[in-house]
Amino acid sequence: MKHNIITVLTLTTLVLCGVIFLETDFLWFVLGAILFIYLGVTAYGSYQIQANYFINSVNRGKKKSVALTFDDGPDPEFTPKILDILSEKNVKATFFVIGKKAEKYPDLIRRIADEGHIVANHSYSHHYLIALFSTSRLAADLKKCNDVLTGLVGKTPVFFRPPFGVTNPFYSSAIKQNGLISVGWSLRSMDTRAQSKYALIDAVISKLKKGDIVLLHDRLSVTAEALPDIIEHINTKKFAIEPLSAVINKDAYVKD
Repeated sequence: MKHNIITVLTLTTLVLCGVIFLETDFLWFVLGAILFIYLGVTAYGSYQIQANYFINSVNRGKKKSVALTFDDGPDPEFTPKILDILSEKNVKATFFVIGKKAEKYPDLIRRIADEGHIVANHSYSHHYLIALFSTSRLAADLKKCNDVLTGLVGKTPVFFRPPFGVTNPFYSSAIKQNGLISVGWSLRSMDTRAQSKYALIDAVISKLKKGDIVLLHDRLSVTAEALPDIIEHINTKKFAIEPLSAVINKDAYVKD
């Protein structure tokens, strides 16, 4: 992990600078500056999943096609609308679902799977302090989500997306214990902040590149409103929209 390398380099630099500046007035200033830079890099790596700082995530595909992914569902109002649109447009997507919501709306999870979309793990609790969970608690949370989804669709998901895209040293072990693959994104639509469907459409289409994994949310009205146009614009660009498993060439479920 990059975090381990950066930590070793930082400690080495601290020792060397401690020796070099030991008898100068700059010692504490230099050591403080090094620690400040280290903390800044660590914070950046924590909040930027694409940096692969704490864990290695799949953040884009290698094909010309693109993948549409939806987080934070299922939502009883907007997930069905999005599924209707995907069915009408003959597009397959991936839904990173929250376990406790899946328990509450099991029929939606079954519909997602029955219509050929990928069901993936987005944690059970999606707790706002999940980044502070211990390794054991985090691993248990991810397992609970997978257990719920396996019970509903009869297949065990492999894909996992960290809530909020935030990672830390505990994720590596928790993901490994559950046999999961971390999936990030290469194009963040920012639909959670979009002021209108037109702003959302532009945010996606203006940045779209081959191999993109597009991050959307199926709990938002603006996403449902913009989705038909987003799909049409992607088709106009001659990019195929394929399931995430095809775009990144990895199995979405545990093989029997």
